[in-house]
Amino acid sequence: MCLILAIGNGIWEYQEGSKFAAFLPKGVNAPFSAFLTFWSYVIILNTVVPISLYVSVEIIRLGNSFYINWDRKMYYPKNDTPAEARTTTLNEELGQIKYIFSDKTGTLTQNIMTFNKCSINGKSYGEAWRWNT
Repeated sequence: MCLILAIGNGIWEYQEGSKFAAFLPKGVNAPFSAFLTFWSYVIILNTVVPISLYVSVEIIRLGNSFYINWDRKMYYPKNDTPAEARTTTLNEELGQIKYIFSDKTGTLTQNIMTFNKCSINGKSYGEAWRWNT
């Protein structure tokens, strides 16, 4: 982008630049002006790439959250509850789960995993059972 703009400036400076000599310094030739313009645009446009990349990543995250909402395999029929992604970063947060513990034989859990209890931001969800001591 900077190169295209610098070439355009060089062409403009060669064809029309002499008419604006009252406003611009005299003695600056077109190739030198294009060189200076190239580095000026590098400085000006260096923030365009990070901002556009951030917007692109957020759009992709939004699309992924729609896919989670539309996933029919994530529907829980007992409670009539579909999946609902309330944040665009849910996909990355789910990707951080490293281990799910269970026994190999299923004698203790009968290969049924149930939600017991968790605490999110100080609010407790679920009911935990206690061992009789």
